[in-house]
Amino acid sequence: MPSPEALVSALADPERLRFFVQVCSAPDGLPAPADRRTRKLAQRLAAAGLITLDAGRCRAVPEVFAKALTRPPADPVEALFTKGRLVALPRPGKVRQALLARLADGFEPGRVYTEREVRAKLGAVHDDHAALRRYLVDEGFLERSNDGSAYGRPSA
Repeated sequence: MPSPEALVSALADPERLRFFVQVCSAPDGLPAPADRRTRKLAQRLAAAGLITLDAGRCRAVPEVFAKALTRPPADPVEALFTKGRLVALPRPGKVRQALLARLADGFEPGRVYTEREVRAKLGAVHDDHAALRRYLVDEGFLERSNDGSAYGRPSA
């Protein structure tokens, strides 16, 4: 199911938008385009789910808009990751708090971790493991011993 952004992106090109309007205006759809340029426009709209290309005809799929709007919102924390790696550290606020809560879930409550274990866990996610560790401690997701050699997740 395409996102609202994907639908807007597909219709952002004036030529594609004009072609989509023509398809929508034809009650039985339009014949499949014969020229290369129009075929390319149709393929892009079909890839976005806005039209179908079958039986030699292009037909509009108006229900794609309603389906895109009923889609649950994207997880803002997931957007910070690419291939399992954190690619951006968000500014202080709700997204950073959600990110830190997710990272803290990787630590077992009540267990004591060495600095090396914490570094390894956070380093697997982001190169700046020290910043992540500091944020986790500062926000109370992890507790640190006075000498900085041991860390733990509060029990609750």
